Amino acid sequence: MAYAPEPDLFIRTGGEKRISNFLLWQLAYTELYFTDTLWPDFGAQALDAAIQSYRQRERRFGRTSEQLGEELSKEAAADGSSAASALG
Repeated sequence: MAYAPEPDLFIRTGGEKRISNFLLWQLAYTELYFTDTLWPDFGAQALDAAIQSYRQRERRFGRTSEQLGEELSKEAAADGSSAASALG
């Protein structure tokens, strides 16, 4: 599956807590969600719960929280200075 983009969220149903060598390299920075719900019963409500769990996570892509905070601060400062220069 080299043609497919790396997934942001991997959902494993049926109570299993393993990925079984499935997309091992592609899942390096993927958020993993495990549920006891069996696949035939996994409907819209279960998907909403998985997405809500995903939205509450801090996506760091290998960085620490501190590194991510520093990068966001630098980006915000750069955005502020570019906006100020556009106005001035």
